[in-house]
Amino acid sequence: MKKILALLFCISLLSCDDGNFDVPAFNFAETVYNCDVNNNSYTLYRLSDTEALIVTLTTTQIQNQVSTSVISTNISAINVIYRTFNDTVSQSYFCENIPPVSPTVLSNWTGTPGNSNKILIETVEELDASNILIGYRHTITFQNLTLESDNGSLTYSETDFGSFVTDL
Repeated sequence: MKKILALLFCISLLSCDDGNFDVPAFNFAETVYNCDVNNNSYTLYRLSDTEALIVTLTTTQIQNQVSTSVISTNISAINVIYRTFNDTVSQSYFCENIPPVSPTVLSNWTGTPGNSNKILIETVEELDASNILIGYRHTITFQNLTLESDNGSLTYSETDFGSFVTDL
């Protein structure tokens, strides 16, 4: 009987596997970084040491004019990516034509299309201390952001990506 109980105990210990799965908390620095416009698109990203949330939007979605209504675009595997790295990732990593080999990408989560999965963009004027127009502030929010990888999927009902300014 002791052998059977010992065997069942060992099996129960071995059968529990958490898969080393960490749920992203999206605790990024406040700054939304912006690469120069390349191929009529903006590469925007937020960093947190070994993590990055990357959004790619076109020049038709990010315009230098006040939006009369919120611009809405669908989330896809191409325009929203969450990555984890094996080491600290720098700002220059995302703006290179050919990304550097280091740090190595550990996990890659991509946006999932859906009827209600949206990127919302609101644009207002950016004024200096003298009320002179110096650019446009674009505030980006995700609505029903779903990310997928080999480890499964994550859904966030509404998440602020942040805002950035395009200069005149």
